[in-house]
Amino acid sequence: MGLYATSLSNGPPVKRDASADASLVSELQARIENQRNLIGVVPGEGSVLGVWVYSGNIYAFRNKSGGATAGMYKSSTTGWQEVDLGQALNFDGTTTNGEFVVGASISGATSGATGTVAGLTYHGNWSTGAEGTVVLTDVSGVFADDENLQMSTIAFDAGEVEILEDDVITGSSSSRTATVKKVTITSGAYSTNDAVGFISVLSNSGTWTNNEEIRVSGVKRALVNGASEPATVTVAVAQGALYEQTLQPGGSYNFVNFNFIGSLGSEKMYGVSGVDQGFEWDGTTFIKINNGTATDTPENVKVFKAHLFYSYPKGSIQNSSTALPTIWSTTLGAAEIVVGDEVTGMEVETKDALAIFGRNNSYILYGTSRDDWNLTQFYTGTGAVSKTVQKMQTTIFLDDRGIVSLMSTLNYGDFKQAVVSSKVDPLVQKYKNKVSVSLRVREKNQYRLYFNDKTGLTMTFLNGKNEGIMPFSMDHQIVCATSGENSNGDEVLYGGFDDGYVRKIDSGTSFDGQTVPSFVRLAYHHYGTPSRKKRFREILLELNSDTSTTLVVQPEYNYGDGTVPTTSDYTINVTNDEWTVDDVTSDTLGIAVVDKARARIHGVGETMGIIIKNDSIYDKPVTLQGAIVQFSERGLKR
Repeated sequence: MGLYATSLSNGPPVKRDASADASLVSELQARIENQRNLIGVVPGEGSVLGVWVYSGNIYAFRNKSGGATAGMYKSSTTGWQEVDLGQALNFDGTTTNGEFVVGASISGATSGATGTVAGLTYHGNWSTGAEGTVVLTDVSGVFADDENLQMSTIAFDAGEVEILEDDVITGSSSSRTATVKKVTITSGAYSTNDAVGFISVLSNSGTWTNNEEIRVSGVKRALVNGASEPATVTVAVAQGALYEQTLQPGGSYNFVNFNFIGSLGSEKMYGVSGVDQGFEWDGTTFIKINNGTATDTPENVKVFKAHLFYSYPKGSIQNSSTALPTIWSTTLGAAEIVVGDEVTGMEVETKDALAIFGRNNSYILYGTSRDDWNLTQFYTGTGAVSKTVQKMQTTIFLDDRGIVSLMSTLNYGDFKQAVVSSKVDPLVQKYKNKVSVSLRVREKNQYRLYFNDKTGLTMTFLNGKNEGIMPFSMDHQIVCATSGENSNGDEVLYGGFDDGYVRKIDSGTSFDGQTVPSFVRLAYHHYGTPSRKKRFREILLELNSDTSTTLVVQPEYNYGDGTVPTTSDYTINVTNDEWTVDDVTSDTLGIAVVDKARARIHGVGETMGIIIKNDSIYDKPVTLQGAIVQFSERGLKR
């Protein structure tokens, strides 16, 4: 085996300088386009239905070709990969012999089929007859409809101290061990030293001895009740055959990430679409949550006080069992609350409150569980347009009155509203019925509304105060968006579009390879003498720019009323200022902190406004720091 050199180095690496190497800029642009060609569309047809970031990965949902089902896709270095949703088996007829637990092996009493439990969801009380779904892996054989489903459990009696989930139990004489995943009490109580029931376990090391002590950390908890424990017992009845999980087509997806367990790495992703059951995804197992609703198509999802909350049509708000998002049992904390309006959004507020928005009313839910939920009608006549509720420093949403901020007051439990878009109300009213999606941008403290005509509004906040609203337009129609975090914890913004692409927002310098036309219009100014004519001679712009670019400056006089001739546009060249964060630590700067670009103009008027325009593909943003105008005064206007 030999090695052959294909090139030799000639000195250390040298950073190339665009000012000295004319080919560098064109090479960089060519590389940008080469990378753009690698971007692939999400497989399927129609618009992207939802996009989300979970555990540093990007997920997208889109109808599959033919439109019979939708698919869930994960972004990878080789393109979009469809997520296998796995196989599931519905069940009913649960018994008091124990519950399914993730990781345990189950079998069909008649068919002999086996599988490993990867996920579990059910509604109702297990001991009195629950119905649900179990997700299975490593399936062997074919499960039969209406057959008993069996699992190994350890029966116990004489229980005197509570046995908890994740306890490691040990047999006093057999020295067998197992990890507890679920305990079912069938009679008696620990308090009277006569609790009887079954323990669902994992990692069992062998057969236990009848009547030996079940110990945890050397302390007796109960006695083994049987000579051949663990024993195979019936825990439920199969309801139909094993099937491949699929997603209903269409819908509009909403998501939330949350860690119900509290341990590191236990955060999971929850989603709803309005056309199918909600789901849980942990990066490996996908499970549709079965909560027993007749038309189980939740539209909004939120987590509040360790409960998963869904909203349904006709004002139904439902929550899961406490800290058990896939279990909806009233004995474990599940509940339903009804509001008198179609729910358009939910958001968790300070002071232990969940804000619930209808289209025409808003509500506040206080409490910690079904035992003390207290729903109050916060504001009659003010609600939120669907898809506009976002959490900034306060909750922001679009209402018939404009863009509204929901703020807490100093008094416990009190909130107040404030319209923050009153100065541009005509613009907001024009678009309030055209909202496609909203987005929060934490890095820039911005609230954005995207409309269904490729336009939008962005509102910037500083110290909780609205500092300005700016309209914008796009080359592509966005239909869904998300603000998430990458693996480094940095904010990333993604949008799903009607052409099937997921695009990174606020990234790059173009509209997916097309030019970005932009302009800023500065206010008209009379320069201290509103009644005196002036000859305007020069505009000096103070700028920060990462790259060289070209700007077009257009002065306008006398509020554009046409009383003076319109002047020509003036083109100015901007050079990059080369200022970097490293220069802050240097006590000898030696470079320009702010670049100055000069436009010599010719115009006469009492007032002047300035429009600055740019139209480019590769130019980076330019920051306008100030403008210095040179003029000479003439006579009074008569």
